Amino acid sequence: MEHLYVSVHILDASYRMDRPYTYFLPPELRERVKKGSLLVVPFGAGNKQVSAVATEFSEACEFPRVKPVSQILDYPFDLPETFVELCKFMKERFLCSIGQAFRTILPPGINLSTEVYYVPTGAEAPEALSGGCQLLYRAVCTAGEASERKLLSDYGEEAERALRLLCSMGLLSKRSRVRKQLNEKNLTMLRLCGSAEEILSLLESDSALTEKQKVLVELLTHYPYATMREVAEIGGISPSVVSALVRKGVVRREEVRVERDFLSSQTPVEPPPPTVLSEEQTEAVNTLRSLADRPEPQAALLYGVTGSGKTKVIIETVKHVLSKGQTAILLLPEIGLTAQAANTYRSVFGDQLAIIHSMLSVGERLDAFRAMREGRIKVVLGTRSAVFSPFDNLGLIVIDEEQESTYKSELSPKYHARDVARFLCAKSGGLLLLASATPSVESYYKAQNGVYTLVKLTKRYGNATLPEVRIEDLRGDESAFPDKLIGARLHEELGRTLQRERQAILFVNRRGYQSHLSCSSCGKVYTCPHCSVSLTHHAYEGQKKSDGWLSCHYCGYVRPLPRVCEDCGSKHIGYFGFGTQKLQEELTERLPTARSIRMDADTTTEKSSHDRILDTFGKREADILFGTQMVSKGLDFPGVDLVGVISVDSSLYQNDFRAGERTFSLLTQLVGRAGRSGEKGLAVLQTYNPDNEILQLAATQDYEAFYESEILLRRSVVFPPFCSMLVFGVSAVEEQDCASFARSFDSLLAQLHAEEYADVKLQRFGPYPGTVYRVGGRYRQKIIIKYSDSARARAFFAAGYELGLSKCPRDVRLEADANPAVI
Repeated sequence: MEHLYVSVHILDASYRMDRPYTYFLPPELRERVKKGSLLVVPFGAGNKQVSAVATEFSEACEFPRVKPVSQILDYPFDLPETFVELCKFMKERFLCSIGQAFRTILPPGINLSTEVYYVPTGAEAPEALSGGCQLLYRAVCTAGEASERKLLSDYGEEAERALRLLCSMGLLSKRSRVRKQLNEKNLTMLRLCGSAEEILSLLESDSALTEKQKVLVELLTHYPYATMREVAEIGGISPSVVSALVRKGVVRREEVRVERDFLSSQTPVEPPPPTVLSEEQTEAVNTLRSLADRPEPQAALLYGVTGSGKTKVIIETVKHVLSKGQTAILLLPEIGLTAQAANTYRSVFGDQLAIIHSMLSVGERLDAFRAMREGRIKVVLGTRSAVFSPFDNLGLIVIDEEQESTYKSELSPKYHARDVARFLCAKSGGLLLLASATPSVESYYKAQNGVYTLVKLTKRYGNATLPEVRIEDLRGDESAFPDKLIGARLHEELGRTLQRERQAILFVNRRGYQSHLSCSSCGKVYTCPHCSVSLTHHAYEGQKKSDGWLSCHYCGYVRPLPRVCEDCGSKHIGYFGFGTQKLQEELTERLPTARSIRMDADTTTEKSSHDRILDTFGKREADILFGTQMVSKGLDFPGVDLVGVISVDSSLYQNDFRAGERTFSLLTQLVGRAGRSGEKGLAVLQTYNPDNEILQLAATQDYEAFYESEILLRRSVVFPPFCSMLVFGVSAVEEQDCASFARSFDSLLAQLHAEEYADVKLQRFGPYPGTVYRVGGRYRQKIIIKYSDSARARAFFAAGYELGLSKCPRDVRLEADANPAVI
């Protein structure tokens, strides 16, 4: 039976307006539209043409008058119908609109935006038309049509009023459309028309063709399919020569789509050596294969010490899934890890592998998406957004280093990749595999209680042993005082490592040169004018630190370094704290023969910059790799014997209940970078708090002891995994507006809970000022709620959020974040 009506969600609808809207399906579209199809529909009283997604179908409609669908945006690939259900899941779990979820899932490069434009009506313009209106009217008449965006850009804000006036006078008509546009790469190819006899007679003729035209015809007889660039380079042929032959019907132009492949520019990789698994690895692979073979969805936690060979186990599991005709998604937390892992997985899966991360161009990601839908790609390796890879026959999703906070999106929809992966595996009957040497407390708790199957690797692969760890007490170490970063022990071990022609990795927890500046005379601290944080000092490469600049790492504000205090005029401005650039300067001064390379957000802004840095270090062209968290996890370099942590103290005392867990994970991962080739490794952890329990447990690499301590604490104060948490965030330009609405919204939540959702058990805290009170010129407050997850609790939050948005003043923003990475 043909579907007569379709329910759609408008992609640009706000959360409050996000609901199904019913439209009539014209007969010519009924066989082409399915769940997940992108449509253009008239919306609102003005029938503005907007993009929408089809979600349901019906044969009858309760409304007497229904507008018809305008068109289908028929792009050359479709989406799995599962993704429509995924969008509904994301709306319920993450308090976003269906449109926000759908835009997150779709590949970039697809146009879904409404274009508003004006056309002349043909009516005669009065002579008394004002100067501004006359100018705009002539511009539209000359062009035939003109977009609203271009007119406002060219003629300023006053053009908006003039356009309304011209429309009210009947001189212009305001229209809208959604144009089908796709970011594709095309090449213009040339080929000859006609038979071989006709071509031969053209070449023998003295008058039919010019000499240059004959050169092109003869060239195309030898190269029947050539690009414009090729004929220009080989034969010196200009575009005008080609155009003349096209007009004569001798040559035909053809547009051919070219697939962009990020991997094609990478260094070729050698085939992998034959896989030799240890007894532990073999047992782990067998367990995971049996889970993957079950018809119902499964979840497992692969917990293995650093260097235990988890990647080998993952690869063998992926091979098994592919052998059954299924597909696999492999997630990594950082782009830096993707760079090194890509070579490992390419050597095994070759052309079946695609890479997805934010440093790819829009076109590269779009082409990878298309290749997945066409079945040419079977395995995807990437960061968080790769979880939306559009596979139909999904058999496995792996989340490596699953404890990392980067799997949680900070932008709406504020989804966690683990939640999305769990939903997709439940729908496909696939295996969700979490892997880590330091699993999140929540995941290990589920594994201990049978929700996940626990698979353990307790030994390093081969003959490798865990590195020795030395906690270096910097109290009283004169070599690290007052402004040196490398203590006596670490300096000594670096020297020994260089003498043995081995390598080292150093970690420092912030980029830049120094963390803040202040006047020694009046105490003024240089802070961001838009955020409640100090500005970080950055220095230009190879120049004096006094030639640098100050930057805000929250909003991007930049200003020159002050020469004198702007409050008191004093020249005594002090530089405090440290960052990667200061460490770089110290390495150059104290270890002048060492070749060091820096890896942080400032050195990895260009495409493939992660690959180049890691390739340089992997080829032993650098002795010391140093940087921020990019160097802390997942890297496998056999030449590294030494790991140094410049200071562990700042991460120990962050204002968040996961601070201890993050510090333990960070240190364990860092220590695990050393001694992976059989050589005995060493890790030096510099601190002013050597007796800290977290530090001691990290030094012994005893995750299970840490877990037992942490789970007791979480249970006693009721933190995850013993509850779920949601944070409502309020922000405003004016401090009073922010505080006032936060209090009134808190009262609204309390009233709604008491009157309609009293059965939902929860604890509400706040409102409190945000951890960073002001960011980007907006003050921030937060309301924290602990609750037990259920459909009723989620319904309460959805109702409360919608109610809050309806009461929210224009200059105030309200956001919701379920189970945030940082409270």
